[in-house]
Amino acid sequence: MLPLMAEQERMPARLLLDLPVADDSSQVLLRSKLRAVSRRMGFGDTVRERMELVCNEMATNQLKYANGGQIQLWEMSNGHPSLDLFALDYGEGIADLDVAHEDGYTTSGTMGKGLGAIARLSHESGIYSVRRGEVHDAPWHGTASWARFYDNKEFAPHSTEVGVHLRAYHDDIHNGDAITYRSESGRLRWIHLDGLGHGVEAASVVEGVGALIDEIDEMDELLETIGRRLQGTRGAVAILGEVDEHGMAMLSGVGDMAASVISDAERRSATFAPGVLGHAYRKSELWQHQLADGACVVTASDGLRRSWSEKSFPGLWSLHPQLIALLLGNVVSRTSDDKSVFVARMAKRMS
Repeated sequence: MLPLMAEQERMPARLLLDLPVADDSSQVLLRSKLRAVSRRMGFGDTVRERMELVCNEMATNQLKYANGGQIQLWEMSNGHPSLDLFALDYGEGIADLDVAHEDGYTTSGTMGKGLGAIARLSHESGIYSVRRGEVHDAPWHGTASWARFYDNKEFAPHSTEVGVHLRAYHDDIHNGDAITYRSESGRLRWIHLDGLGHGVEAASVVEGVGALIDEIDEMDELLETIGRRLQGTRGAVAILGEVDEHGMAMLSGVGDMAASVISDAERRSATFAPGVLGHAYRKSELWQHQLADGACVVTASDGLRRSWSEKSFPGLWSLHPQLIALLLGNVVSRTSDDKSVFVARMAKRMS
């Protein structure tokens, strides 16, 4: 069995808190956890104050308009360390997000600066809402808001936008799903793994495999090397992905995982070779697709249900991939397994 690294060293996304917001006492616990985490991560006083204001606005909006919800704290550690706040409710939804973003707008007689403050005070953010009854057979209705704070004051936009959701079964410290990605010179590459089962045994299988992304460039060779490395273990399924500077998406994989390109609410899905890496599997063929501007690539383990439709989330696909990953990971996931979602979008190309 391979030695397990500390969770914060292994995962590019680590859930620190998932707290139901049901009354004012919830906010006390939320603020306490936020203060402790932001100090540990080394944020300055000014940014920490902005975090707390955004957190308060998220919780207050949930209590006012949705009779509560949940707020999550995520530590993101790949490339540019950050702290993410994600608020999700199952309320009636917001009729007009553009109007609701305006400072001073309110439907409850208060100052109404919540949504505007979230966007103004964070480094990156996004808000999404589906009204009850707006979408036929929708798996969710309500409002989701996301805000990101970087520990580096010299934050600059990236050429690649990435979203990651990783959550272990029963929030165990050991996750059999793993994602490793690299973005360099206009090219994004990633390995998305799902060790069979869950718990420490599944996590041991995928531990350290992601490091091969730095050693092997060709997808065929990388997949074969992973297969050899996993011999003698319970095995894993995997997706290898790449998006180059010209917007060409390339995917290869083995086993029961899902991958799609979504553009303007139209989805094209990839298919992969059957089998299990480390055991018997067929040779995978390379799947390629030229991305339109604004299109995103979504890969997911079988911890994400397959019954959802891209049309169930109108307007979501143009938003930041992190908001997409967090929303999908929370509202269309299975509760009986590890779950993971990776979403990528390249910056729009100049014509």
